Amino acid sequence: MQEKKHPVGMFGGMKFSMGWWEDAHRMVEMDIEEIFSNFFMAYCENTGKKESLRYVVTSTLREGRWNNPHSHPGNAMDITLRWNGDYAQIKEYNQLFEAILFCWPFRAGIDNTWGNIHIHLDLGESRPEGQDLPYFFKEEDGKWLKGVKSITDIL
Repeated sequence: MQEKKHPVGMFGGMKFSMGWWEDAHRMVEMDIEEIFSNFFMAYCENTGKKESLRYVVTSTLREGRWNNPHSHPGNAMDITLRWNGDYAQIKEYNQLFEAILFCWPFRAGIDNTWGNIHIHLDLGESRPEGQDLPYFFKEEDGKWLKGVKSITDIL
């Protein structure tokens, strides 16, 4: 049996390894909030932001059609970021999303529209047929705009 390696990426000039990966796959009963909490703690620890950066869940379960990721319990959430208690600057969203691009095994999107800045995360329930995981996208004012392959696609 081959040893499973943790995803590792480079961003902000730093090598970043996410040891939570194996736990997320071993514990399939975890919901999006539990999985992302583990990811976020590892991100903050690896980037030295443990004391300053926080996230706030702004949306989870919403009524909607079956193909809306938010209509499945435990599948999706939207977050905003706080830096030392205040709203975080867009650079914090971009840096976190860059780590997500390298290390998040599910779906994620970023919306950096003024007044609606947030990151969407979901486990992939109700994703379009044939869409592989991981999958990343950019939103504009809450609507899908395009798929994302690298950090330059969101800037």
